[in-house]
Amino acid sequence: MAFNVSGLSDYTNQQNTELVLKTLFGGKTAELLQAAGQVQVGIKSAEAINILTGSTYFQQDGCGYSPSGDTTFTQRNITVGKIKVEETLCPKTLEAKWMQTQIAAGSPESVPFEEQIASDKAARIAKLIEVAMWQGDTATSNTNPNTNRFDGLNKLIDAASASTVDGNTSSATAITVSNVESLVDDMYNVIPADVSDVDDLVLFVGIDTFKKYTTALRASNLFHYAADSEAMEIMIPATNVKMVAVGGLNGTDRMFLTPLSNIFMGTDLIDDLESFDFWFSKDADEVRFRAAFKVGCNFAFGEHIVQFTLA
Repeated sequence: MAFNVSGLSDYTNQQNTELVLKTLFGGKTAELLQAAGQVQVGIKSAEAINILTGSTYFQQDGCGYSPSGDTTFTQRNITVGKIKVEETLCPKTLEAKWMQTQIAAGSPESVPFEEQIASDKAARIAKLIEVAMWQGDTATSNTNPNTNRFDGLNKLIDAASASTVDGNTSSATAITVSNVESLVDDMYNVIPADVSDVDDLVLFVGIDTFKKYTTALRASNLFHYAADSEAMEIMIPATNVKMVAVGGLNGTDRMFLTPLSNIFMGTDLIDDLESFDFWFSKDADEVRFRAAFKVGCNFAFGEHIVQFTLA
């Protein structure tokens, strides 16, 4: 009597799309951008963020026609990295371990706990994407395979530093519990007037900086400004800015304040090549795992970004 593993196999296949979505949008930054509709899909290699700007001038009304102002179209490109994760899982290596009771009789063609393994892979890949979204760098000097597949926001924003706003107005050399409130206030005070009243201003910080900030608030007896400890978000007191902690900025001592609508993520997603799959390879007598996807990011307006870098 053969061991029927169709149930486990069917589960993985049925959840294929869900697992891909969890992988791509499981990180905090990607989750925020997806919820805000800031994800461009169908990107095979690169795609433009199409930008429309212009100027308008009032004139004294009267006879005649004297045009003024302009409408300008520009572009910034999202270049996606083509990424895959592959792993070999041989069920026979588990036969002498406690998992043997979970292995199919005879010559197994699946691995036990496939559902849990798939969820774990999705969570780990999502965490790596979160880091790469900020710290990605395709320079040849970057030998880290997890961050050299596409350029992240840190590098992209730094490359546009001539147009971004410097938020480190006090030339701080460290972010501490004692100075973090004033550093955040400094960034708030230099928000460009064009976006100072929008309703989606976000201050992206690392989880480490977020903890320092909330500690400082408690030390200042500002207990009535409650942080969402689970989401790691808090409205900065008496402002229209939400501070959001993202894992991709951990350990960087960087902060970025901008409208969420200014940041974009790109992916293919709808392509058949997007996959998250387990299958049994008869020629190698082993179970194989593969996740394949494309992801990248960029911003639209550098002049709408207040960035903090240590002096």
